Amino acid sequence: MTSEQRKAMYHELCDQGKIKGLFMQPWWLEACGPWDVAIAIRNQQVVGAMPFATGRRWGISLITMPVLTHHLRLWIDKPPDISDHKWLTREKQMIWLLIDDLPAHGFFSMVFEADSFNNWLPFHWKGFKQEMRYTFVIDHADSATLDQQINRNLKRNIKEASGDLIIKKEVDAKVFFEMCKNTYKRQRMDMPYSFEVFSNMDSAINAHHAGVKLGAYDQYGRLTAVSYLLWDHDRAYYLLAGDDDAGRQHGASILLCREALRIAFEEKQVKTFDFCGSMLEPITEIRRQFGAHPVPLMKIFK
Repeated sequence: MTSEQRKAMYHELCDQGKIKGLFMQPWWLEACGPWDVAIAIRNQQVVGAMPFATGRRWGISLITMPVLTHHLRLWIDKPPDISDHKWLTREKQMIWLLIDDLPAHGFFSMVFEADSFNNWLPFHWKGFKQEMRYTFVIDHADSATLDQQINRNLKRNIKEASGDLIIKKEVDAKVFFEMCKNTYKRQRMDMPYSFEVFSNMDSAINAHHAGVKLGAYDQYGRLTAVSYLLWDHDRAYYLLAGDDDAGRQHGASILLCREALRIAFEEKQVKTFDFCGSMLEPITEIRRQFGAHPVPLMKIFK
């Protein structure tokens, strides 16, 4: 089966509503760069799918996460009436079918939502390794409940920032990108994605009405911080954020995060707000102060 045939099957599954989630949609995968999908077929029916990014580095074929994609899912068609005992065997078979359908590669590294499959041992038995990672989420809450969950010191910082800053929706893509670079400059790290990649992603999001770029401006109209909020039917994703020294001093990023929560729960009525990480201790502490709780992810690699 060719790559185009597999993608056509995947498009059909998404069009039928069987595969949901923003990062799983073909338009998102297309915007992030070259991609492919492994397909599991049982009794002439498509029963599993695993999208991934493709590439080459150091002469090695890679199967990895699409750029700017925090985590994905395995899609496996689970019959509603199957027993737990039978499902363990069926799931193993379908995961092995997906692995067998992967193109030839020298490196594999993917991050999956842990609840998208029950048992990772089928990967282990094929020589893969697993590393537990985490994202932080807040379940749907009204404004009063959110304010109760937020740490008292953080609440004070938000109040102070709201007196100094104005939040506006939509920021020029190039200006947004440059502001995000500040985060990496402070850590003496290179930007992990190009403006071309960001611009493609931004255009696709706008075309599908799936997100908004937020900016915090001071009293002189200067941009001090940005954040990118995405959403699908059930979930909002706090994908990107950046600020400058003035923004850090005035708590602009914290104010933007609180506004993103309001948009997600009040305007978009999503069930879950996903902070998309992080594994860094200082950042996880801020997430906790917002009332978020950790949710496991599985990094599977070989």
